[in-house]
Amino acid sequence: MLRISLLVAAILLTAASVIPPAALAAPAGAPSVRPPSDVQLVQEKKKSETVTQKVKRVWRNITTPNYDFCVACPVLIPLSHQTCTAEAKNVNDARAKCQAQNPFCSVSETAKRC
Repeated sequence: MLRISLLVAAILLTAASVIPPAALAAPAGAPSVRPPSDVQLVQEKKKSETVTQKVKRVWRNITTPNYDFCVACPVLIPLSHQTCTAEAKNVNDARAKCQAQNPFCSVSETAKRC
């Protein structure tokens, strides 16, 4: 008898945690989807980019050099090779970015073919 009462209590607790409280409080004929509020519409609105910001962004993309590295995974027995391209001010920063993106892989200077 004790086992049956514990089983019934466990089923009731599980059912109560699965059904959201909002579904229990809503009337049967009410729609379950609420219309978005004004705050959400303002948050979703994108900011327009000014000409000055666009020129700065394009200039930064042109002047920042790209570095290519050959990534071999895993370190001890390389089974796969891929190329990693990173933007940075110098080679060491770019290599650090590639190493962070590919943990447990060896990152080396790339030649024409990886």
